[in-house]
Amino acid sequence: MNRFFLACITAALIVSFSPVASGKKVATKPNVIIIYSDDHGYTDLGIHGIDGNVDTPNMDTLAKGGALMRAGYSSAPQCRPSRCGLMAGRIQNEFGFADNKMDAGAGIGTLPRVYPERTDMAGKPLLTIADRMKALGYVTGFSGKWHCGPNDDPTKQYDPRSRGFDEYWVGAMTAGSTNLDLKGNLVPHQKKSTWPKELQNRVILQGKFAEAFVTRNKTKPFFLYFPIYGPHVPMIRKSDPYYQDFPKQTYPHYNDAQNDIRRQGLALLKAMDDAVGGLVQTLRKNGIEENTLILFAGDNGAPGKQTHNSPIGSWNGSNNVPMRGMKGWLHEGGIRVPMFAYWKGKIQPGQVIDEMVTTLDFTATTVGLGGGQIPPEFDGIDLMPRLTGGTAKLSRSQPMYWDFYTGQAVREGDWKLWRKDDTTVLFNIAEDPAELTNLAYQKPKLVKTLTEKLDKWVDSLPAAARYDPEKRGKNMVSALGGASADVKPDPRYLIPYENPVATPYPAAVVTPGGPTVAPVAAKTSSSAQSPRKAGPQRLGNPKDAMRKNNRTQRDPVKLFQRRDQNQDGFVTLKEFIGDPTNRNVSALTKMFRSRDANNDQRLTLKEMQDPAK
Repeated sequence: MNRFFLACITAALIVSFSPVASGKKVATKPNVIIIYSDDHGYTDLGIHGIDGNVDTPNMDTLAKGGALMRAGYSSAPQCRPSRCGLMAGRIQNEFGFADNKMDAGAGIGTLPRVYPERTDMAGKPLLTIADRMKALGYVTGFSGKWHCGPNDDPTKQYDPRSRGFDEYWVGAMTAGSTNLDLKGNLVPHQKKSTWPKELQNRVILQGKFAEAFVTRNKTKPFFLYFPIYGPHVPMIRKSDPYYQDFPKQTYPHYNDAQNDIRRQGLALLKAMDDAVGGLVQTLRKNGIEENTLILFAGDNGAPGKQTHNSPIGSWNGSNNVPMRGMKGWLHEGGIRVPMFAYWKGKIQPGQVIDEMVTTLDFTATTVGLGGGQIPPEFDGIDLMPRLTGGTAKLSRSQPMYWDFYTGQAVREGDWKLWRKDDTTVLFNIAEDPAELTNLAYQKPKLVKTLTEKLDKWVDSLPAAARYDPEKRGKNMVSALGGASADVKPDPRYLIPYENPVATPYPAAVVTPGGPTVAPVAAKTSSSAQSPRKAGPQRLGNPKDAMRKNNRTQRDPVKLFQRRDQNQDGFVTLKEFIGDPTNRNVSALTKMFRSRDANNDQRLTLKEMQDPAK
């Protein structure tokens, strides 16, 4: 009898550790996969329900089966710094890597191996997430776009194989370098560009290499970084079956060329979704889905303008609706990204997290789950207690900061402060994610508090990694002023939130009790010798402000757009005056009445252009 029970117990133990066909013991440590999409706009995750043309059933299933993060942020509005931040687990400015063209000590656009001078850890090794997971006993894998240095570095210093990745396919397109074949066998490091017809789509090829890595390492604890190269340009080929099979688009605010670009973008997203689906099926087939955490995020928002008359330029067909702005900006459209987490049996399905989550949290979570201590210098937090129900709310000891050549921003709790040149705005971003209402005048103490925190963080950065209003980004015009009056409304934007109507977007930011756009704030500087005074309203050069104001006054179209705060096509006397405390109220009232040709107490654009004599 004892032998019988002993045999049963032994068999049970074997089964519990042997869900794969080979019968080998499966690793007890959980696997982690980070999927990082490229220039992927907030609109373009189907589960968001913003655009019915977005076809991402596999990603939607993962988000529904786990946790959808609706306030997910990247650490930068551009590819290289965002990726380097993820690799290091820190806001990239803290190690001198502010944008794509930065040299932080290892050459332009290259993630340094040591912290550069004038940083808080100068001279110490700058470890990647792969370095850390490898030290914890993980096999580390890579498939997709690197963009943290050269893809195939002859010095073996700065490509993925030298930054902690054991097995890799490094190729943004279908040509690249690898030490793995598609059957899951290791091969000598080699360059490869020739593939069967069915692997001509770059994201499908990247997905197949990710699958090969998982198949090869199904019995070991593994960390896979899968930076899939889409929907970033180049656009999908029109000969590609994904494009040919995707229906033609007919957005009412787009012309034929823009509709086709949108179709190409959506088709590449569909291919990405299939690549993600194939990876999940590989986990399932090998019996390791329940031992694998999947984290998904975009690296930044979609590029390009989405108005009916704008040039296509570098637009990749992806959208940021309903977020303001685009790639390169610290408005939500540049940094708020699609994001979710999935772990069958561990993360309760159907969760929706509206608290701020950042891509730097992915780094901290991965290290913590692998059994490591989260380094004190990390800017992210461990998400697992929130994802698994151990806590009802994320707890952060510090805000999230951004510094880019288009300005600076900080988010703490529900509040976001953004500044550039002489403009500072404050949004309750939890209630107003489209950044429509500037509350800086209503919350002067909060503006002061957030400004002081942002100033202190900025002053800790290397000088070259700080926003400089006189250099790059100087002539980039913010989207705060709203779209031109002749823009055809995008029906996916519904403003205001109650009783919505289609409105040209971006709508002008409204500042209750103050100017249309923002209070005046001090200019930021890249100079360590340029002290700042705390406070919500700091004066710039009065002559510059006067010249800027005169230019606006001379342009009736711009003046009309700024004054028409509710975007109804008319300017009332209250809107025309703006700030009721303005000492020129009498003069402005007289000016308004002189233009009100039909005495209906409101001005049209024509009346603004051609005042009554």
